[in-house]
Amino acid sequence: MVDEWLLHLAASPWALALLFAVVFADAFLVVVPGEAAVSAFGALAAATGTPPLIAVVAVGALAAFVGDACCYLVGRTVGIDRWSWMRLPRVQRAFSWAQARLSRSTAVVVFTARFIPFARLAVNLVAGASRVPAPRYLLAVGVAAVGWSTYQAIVGAVVGIFLPGGPLVAVVVSIVVAIGLGIGVDAIVAAVSRRRARLAPCAAPGEDEDMADSPGYDPAFLPVDVPLPTASDDRDVRYLAYPRFSVVLDPERRLALVTAVNIDGKSLQDLPRTGDWELDPRIDADEQAGADVYSRNDLDRGHLVRRRDPGWGTVAEARQATEATFFYPNAAPQAAVFNQSKDLWLGLEDHVLAYAEAQDARVSVFTAPVLDPADPPYRGIRIPRRFWKIAAWATTDAAGAPALAAAGFVLDQTELIERSTATAEPLGAYRTFQVPIADIAALAGLDLGPLVAADVTPVAAARPDGWEELGAPADIRL
Repeated sequence: MVDEWLLHLAASPWALALLFAVVFADAFLVVVPGEAAVSAFGALAAATGTPPLIAVVAVGALAAFVGDACCYLVGRTVGIDRWSWMRLPRVQRAFSWAQARLSRSTAVVVFTARFIPFARLAVNLVAGASRVPAPRYLLAVGVAAVGWSTYQAIVGAVVGIFLPGGPLVAVVVSIVVAIGLGIGVDAIVAAVSRRRARLAPCAAPGEDEDMADSPGYDPAFLPVDVPLPTASDDRDVRYLAYPRFSVVLDPERRLALVTAVNIDGKSLQDLPRTGDWELDPRIDADEQAGADVYSRNDLDRGHLVRRRDPGWGTVAEARQATEATFFYPNAAPQAAVFNQSKDLWLGLEDHVLAYAEAQDARVSVFTAPVLDPADPPYRGIRIPRRFWKIAAWATTDAAGAPALAAAGFVLDQTELIERSTATAEPLGAYRTFQVPIADIAALAGLDLGPLVAADVTPVAAARPDGWEELGAPADIRL
């Protein structure tokens, strides 16, 4: 009776439509047995000759591709925090896992995840939310779908060919085998991950297999030593060294407390932009503000250490350094109107860089958001309302001995972020100030060492409204 029903199903024109529907649904609902469906139809194809095995492979691959592509589109348009199930701890851990791996090897992760139901859901959603380029991603999804469907159909066909007992036995056994293989793949992946975690050495601050030779910021770069600024309290931080710059990350805020970069104006290279934003694998993904913070809003991933700042030396050295600026610990959410603007804040940065290049001078630049506990919460972080920057360079004192000079600046984007994250009103103005460095130390909770005494601002202000507001780059005093 059941054998006759299976034979009728196999010969039905709706058979392949049913297979497509099940596999497509499996892209969104992990409880739907997509793998088992392809294997079962593979077993029917081998045991009864219909539907053709090649049709099973083709339909399974097409359904898998369309389902994964739709899932990617959901992530791209909706993000990964819209619905309550997305914010569950287990789901957030899966998203963090996918985000960390997608940033390093998209094709490998997509192909592997296609064989692991919940992993492929997480990977597809995160890929969309992270704005992984669609052509590159969909190519990887297509290759993975064909490989997955071929594998599952062959598993079923082998069972159907070599196992006697008719279509019922072939289908049942193929389903059991497919589920067993899926459980086995999950177990192997989990075991490999545990083994890697157990054997991997714990990286010291600033050390990583990709960054092992990165010295980071050099305190002795200028004739007068300038130590890396540190927190004035005992907060927990992460020290991350990159080529010619360093980031001191506050893992609780998931943003930089300090960045510091050395700029050699004499050997700056003007290279085309290369590099893609990615998580730093040396620290946990949940200690970094990743791509999900910046999707579907007017916030930009603002470089703290600018891309070109560490790009000096040989072309190869400069390219490595500029590409390293695309790790997320070096980013902070900034209102697009000032991150993309050529005035003031970027004008200030260009002014400093132009000074170093024109004078063949060495400059050290320190930048970070002000991590105020009152900053507005948004998508699991707090968006900083202010940013500070200090430029330091060498000069001479009255006796002709080497001396240090420095200038400090603060940008206030309070009005911008309130509108960027809450309403669709036109963005208002932002404000940039040249301020006493001592005020920056107090505002940001930092020990700025010799930078305070080296300040070129003549008189310290007691209140922010006494700071000197800049109206154009020509107002900058260096």
